[in-house]
Amino acid sequence: MNARERMIAVLRHEQPDTIPFTIYAGTRKLVGLSIYEPWRKLLDKGLCLFAAESVQAHTVSCPGTSMDVVHHYKTSTSWSPVDILMSMTKPHTVTGSIRTPAGVNTFSAAVESLDLSVMAPWFQDQGFLIKSLEDYAVFTYLAEKAEYQPNYDDIDQFKMIIGNYGIVPAFVPKSPVQAMIMLMGPKQFSLDYYMHRKEFNDLYKVIYKKDLEAYKIAAESPVEVVWGPDNVTSVITSPTIFKEYSLPFYNEVADIIHKHGKIYVVHMDGELKALADLIAQTRIDAIESFTPPPVGNFTIEEARAKWGNKKVIWANFPEPVCLQGERAVRQKTRQMLTSAAPGDDFLMGISEGFPSFLHMLNAVPTILRTINKYGRYPIPTSKPGV
Repeated sequence: MNARERMIAVLRHEQPDTIPFTIYAGTRKLVGLSIYEPWRKLLDKGLCLFAAESVQAHTVSCPGTSMDVVHHYKTSTSWSPVDILMSMTKPHTVTGSIRTPAGVNTFSAAVESLDLSVMAPWFQDQGFLIKSLEDYAVFTYLAEKAEYQPNYDDIDQFKMIIGNYGIVPAFVPKSPVQAMIMLMGPKQFSLDYYMHRKEFNDLYKVIYKKDLEAYKIAAESPVEVVWGPDNVTSVITSPTIFKEYSLPFYNEVADIIHKHGKIYVVHMDGELKALADLIAQTRIDAIESFTPPPVGNFTIEEARAKWGNKKVIWANFPEPVCLQGERAVRQKTRQMLTSAAPGDDFLMGISEGFPSFLHMLNAVPTILRTINKYGRYPIPTSKPGV
């Protein structure tokens, strides 16, 4: 089997020859694979690519709106054109505004470099876009008026780049409640849920309806997998929230995706033990970035006992282990393989941030060598050694 065939086999509940081991095929990793010879050779030894954050199946526009963004670099520049360009990669602050007929939203965030985090501030004190009820009108307008159009050219091009070394999924928007968490931050999200439930639910319903359009376009696109970047963790998404808001959405879009013969994969990288029974009720095909201890709180054995063969477990290697050295990485890999024995409905991957790119370069070959030696299907159930 080649890498793509191996991944698809597992995602369709078929038997692979070896447990697939995947890394995200973002631009930086593709560059690394192309110029770093020892790592590049890993592709021919079975390393699988997953272009999770690379290609959307749609374009979007919103009539009557505009967005202004200002980057503040302070004293990091000079007279030199080279210095000016290099300063853009340094930590700085961003301020901006989104103007709509329904009102103006302003935002501010600290960013580490010129990348997607500029427009997607995560859990920062002042980086969230919805800061009060006044901002609801702006985002209600943006959701209602957004116009989605299919755009499959990028998918076809990226599939040519990846070839049989992996899978190019359609990258869809976050599910409504996860989008709202990211727009508001956990504090505002919780306050509005308890104190302004009507406004909260009204915005949720608008985003839900608009998301269905994007997911339908993805389901009709020339991909085998639709990937939702949800970052679910029970620390923020409680069982009550998941049952009321996440479960209905996941099942409705799963039906749309399955109708077109596609596989629905959702990124759930947090603490999942409290959500395990509810996740079992979803029609999601695979839980991607499932992170066992010492980072997550739910073991592979516990997940398999809860979900049986209804969910593919796409386990993320817990990145802090690499700080303990090669021996610890090898031991953890073997332990994860044994936990998943005989290996049905199981993939391993690296999907979260390592302490440094160098740590990843060192850990990836060790994990792959260990999987190639001990991850042949079916995996024996003996205790892992060193």
